[in-house]
Amino acid sequence: MSDESNGLRVLVLVLATAMLVACASDASHDAFRHTETELEAAREQALIECTTPGDCAQAWNRARAFVQQHSPTPIERITSESIETRMPHEFGVAYFWAARETADDGTTTIRLKGMCRGMYSTDNGPGWIYGPCAAQLREAQLEFAREVGGVR
Repeated sequence: MSDESNGLRVLVLVLATAMLVACASDASHDAFRHTETELEAAREQALIECTTPGDCAQAWNRARAFVQQHSPTPIERITSESIETRMPHEFGVAYFWAARETADDGTTTIRLKGMCRGMYSTDNGPGWIYGPCAAQLREAQLEFAREVGGVR
């Protein structure tokens, strides 16, 4: 075999490898976008609305209990608009907080929010533990809707 033939084979291998990496990257990016869409849908399903002060107080108390029960760190701050916990030291562990907003028409909206350390990379793409974290967050959002959403 000539050096030219070996060089051509190496070039073909490099190009084939580059094409495979590009395909894998595209598939990974598509999977990330799909999962982000699913997370957004779960967040919207977990949105709690209430109109009377009594129903809203009950929903807010349920939200507090949910955050307390599902976060690995204790509640650090509670106001009439937020229930906040600290970020855990561990990576890959979901932690939660809740936010409450009242519109001009008197309707109150309560949302569960969550995150994992290491879930996103520095360029806002998927981090090294994105998949397991997204699954934890999606399940918690659906559970929040079932447990807290009884007040409408």
